[in-house]
Amino acid sequence: MAISSSNNTNAVKSNATLYVDGVKTELDAYTIDGNTYFQLRDIGKFIDFGVLWDSTQNAIKIDTSVGYNS
Repeated sequence: MAISSSNNTNAVKSNATLYVDGVKTELDAYTIDGNTYFQLRDIGKFIDFGVLWDSTQNAIKIDTSVGYNS
């Protein structure tokens, strides 16, 4: 992904459609600079993978060996 040269980037609510196992899924989506973004936790919930915050490394971790846990 390229970094925008402008600091004024707008996120616009998107009407993008996402299908999980062939079923239309309603998730909040936003378009920024022509790209569509979904919240990682929303995708983790529907696909059932762990999304964890590691405060010591200041990083988001995806763990496919566990299911989603809010």
